[in-house]
Amino acid sequence: MSADAWPALYIQFVKDIQAYLEHEPNSYKALHRLGIHVRMGRDNYVITQSKPPVVYLQPWFYGYNNETVEHEYGHILLAWSNIESQMIQEYGSREAAQPFIESLCEQALPFLRITQPMVDEAVRRYGVTSRAVVFLMLKAKARPEVALRRLIYDHPNAERAGFITSGNYIREVARCNLGLPFSWLERVPEPSAWFPSDIPVSFTRIPHTHNLIGVVAG
Repeated sequence: MSADAWPALYIQFVKDIQAYLEHEPNSYKALHRLGIHVRMGRDNYVITQSKPPVVYLQPWFYGYNNETVEHEYGHILLAWSNIESQMIQEYGSREAAQPFIESLCEQALPFLRITQPMVDEAVRRYGVTSRAVVFLMLKAKARPEVALRRLIYDHPNAERAGFITSGNYIREVARCNLGLPFSWLERVPEPSAWFPSDIPVSFTRIPHTHNLIGVVAG
């Protein structure tokens, strides 16, 4: 299996597990429903080889859903998908593969927080637009960048891209088979001026801020 296929295969596995759990958006609850033990510890980590697996969480992350729980849950799903073992074999050791393992687990966070029915409802209401991102933020109580990534990366073969501003700068970009005319951290005072009139781009302010979300659909 090509390494290029790992992200899409992993995300599909995450979606399959979510469907099995009837799209449970709370990863802390999902861990318990899957029979995974959750315990307090000095550090945040998982033991995937034990039966059942065990998640250790520092006290301030224990007992409720949060991004640390989602990240550790992502590690378990990556191990269960068998992609982790392929990565270790490809790179020669767990230590060499670890940066790529961590990256994939981070990619899972938007999919664990924002379920497929939420995305489907957002697109049904607003299309693949910046308004759909705001809808997902409010629906899932997600950070803007999490909601943006969830919409942009929903279909690996789709052509989508998006960005978030912070003042006059681009603070976040997400691209799926489609480019943007500017890059992360670039100074872009007027993003709309960078897009020709025939490009389907939408812009929406993040509620209670002056920052902008932009989404382009191919």
